[in-house]
Amino acid sequence: MYVTKDGDFLKTDKDFEAHQHLLTAVDVEYLTEDVAVLTTGFIQEFTDEIVKINNHPYNRKEHLFVSRPFFK
Repeated sequence: MYVTKDGDFLKTDKDFEAHQHLLTAVDVEYLTEDVAVLTTGFIQEFTDEIVKINNHPYNRKEHLFVSRPFFK
């Protein structure tokens, strides 16, 4: 397992799986809007379509997921 560098985007299932398994924090941002971070949290589950963070499902096609390994 590996974790991407701080600020890298999670793109593949392996990225999401590693962050979930290693309890590495993730920022969620809108893909198409220049808006601040929506939330920061830990991946509870994911599929090809959604990533559940902080009990909320985020669409993988509408949001960016950014690695934040130093978040506590």
